[in-house]
Order: sequence, then structure tokens, then C-alpha cells
Amino acid sequence: MRKCLLFTLLMICFSANVFATDWRQLPDGICAKYAAQEFEKNAPPPGVNWLNKNSDWVLQANNAGWVTRAAARDAMVGAIAEWETTDRNGGGHVAIVRAVLSDRIIVEENNVGKVVDSLTFSFGGIKYKGEVTDGWGKTTIRAIKYDDLMKVGNRFFAGYIWPVRQDEYEKDPTKYQISYVDEMQIKEPRYKGFLEYWGPAYMLKEFDKIAPNPGVNWRGNVTNWMGNAQTNGWITKIDSHDAKIGALVIRINPTSNQVKVGIVRDIKTDEIVVDSRKSNLYPYTEIIQLDDLKLDKDGFKFVGYIWPVRG
Repeated sequence: MRKCLLFTLLMICFSANVFATDWRQLPDGICAKYAAQEFEKNAPPPGVNWLNKNSDWVLQANNAGWVTRAAARDAMVGAIAEWETTDRNGGGHVAIVRAVLSDRIIVEENNVGKVVDSLTFSFGGIKYKGEVTDGWGKTTIRAIKYDDLMKVGNRFFAGYIWPVRQDEYEKDPTKYQISYVDEMQIKEPRYKGFLEYWGPAYMLKEFDKIAPNPGVNWRGNVTNWMGNAQTNGWITKIDSHDAKIGALVIRINPTSNQVKVGIVRDIKTDEIVVDSRKSNLYPYTEIIQLDDLKLDKDGFKFVGYIWPVRG
């Protein structure tokens, strides 16, 4: 009797892993599909083998033989980070860890931004209702400090799924460990001389996707970007009506000494659509009346545009 019971339990566990729902059946644009896709690029076989439902990924992955961690600082490049709402009713979010720094992680994710709609879909025989943001289907990056990681929005940190199998980890755990002292020495990479995970630097990357060679070839403080860019061969404009798609928009608050750097995505009769990033790289879009651009409600003054055009 005991042998039969044990055999039955083993078959249930075996079936749950073998017949996990294929992540490719998730809706295009959803965060889960992108995270699963990216995880499989770096993880060893069998890849994502735990999706019997679209929630509690960390628990499912652990049961399916993957190393999981619950501590904020136990991040690993290529791991999946998961956040869940308290009711765990399809309201979770997952992202891929792209960089691990001394004070924060950098994640890449889909479907992040302002909630504009909802989506009901079936997965593994279960119906889910998820948020649709204005970032649906768009891949963005975000910096999250370890102190802020445990609660992001209305979701609580559930843990990481490392791209490491438990049996491999157990062979040599020290291979995957890093001391706190070593972790604090990790330096942020740079993009053309600027700290890579700084909001304005992200906009420089966007500029380079559109601009001709050599792309961004100026340095210095943002307050000097207009003059430095012009000196290095780029067309600049100081009239708010001289917008151009792909141009950088420079704004400065002289009181707080803060800056806003965005990129023009669309131009209408009296307004422009500008993509920007907050200090944590969280994406946001502004629709700005051209006459209001000179001085916005937050005290930021328009400095000018740097066109993606050589002079």
C-alpha cells in the first residue's frame, strides 16, 4: 500500500513538471512571456518547465528543480525577479535581472507604465485578469534599489529564480556566492562616459538609435549639453516650436538644479509627445503644449533641442 501511494505521488509531481503549460501560449506583450523567453536564453535545459499557472513562479520553479532565493541582495544576472499581490490572483509581475550593482539591480521588463486597460486570458486552464499599460509589448529597463525591492507599487517581492539547476548548485555552492564586501565594490558601467543607468544617459542611447554616426560625441554637465553638442557638429534649437522627431529635449529647474531629458516621439499642431525616464529609469510619456514647454508647472525651463541631425 505504501509503495502504491509513493508511486502515485511521484507520478503527480512528475506529471506537473512534464506537462507544464508552454509559456509561448501567454499573450504577446505580457511581462510573463518576455521574462520566460529571456530566461530560456541563458538557462540550461529544460528551461521554463514550471508554468502550471501564471502566478507563484518562485514556488513552482523551486519545485521544478531551480535555485530560488527570497533575499533582495541574492540577485543574479539572468534571474527572474517576481512580485505578487497579496491575493495572488493573476496580479503579479516578473522581470529579468540584467545587472547587479552595489546598491540596486537593473531589470528589463515588458508592460510597465500607466495602466490603460485590462486583459482577460486563459493559461493552463485558469482564467487571469491582468493590467495593460501604455508600455504593453515594449521592453524597458528600470533600476530598483535593494531597500525598495521588497514592495514595488502594490506588489510584494516573491523572490528570484536563478538560471541554475539545484543539482548543479549543490555540486559547488561557492561558485555562485559573492561576499557583501565584493558586492559593494561593483561599479556601474558607463555609456560614452556617462553612468549607464542614469535617466539622461538612457535618453542618449535612444538618441543614438536614430542619429547618424558618430552619435553622442559630447560630454559634460547637462546644462552644457546644448553648447557641447553644437560644438561637436549637431544642430540645436532654442525655440520650443522647432521640435523634430528624435530630438533630445533639455529642461532644467534652476531652483532645485534638477534636469529633465526626453526625446520627441511625435509632433502635432500645437503639442509634442515626449518620452522620458525618471531617476529610477521608470518610463513616462508627456504630451506637452509647445507654448507650455518654456516653463512647466514643476518649474522646469526649456533650454532647447538637440536634433539628431549633423550641422
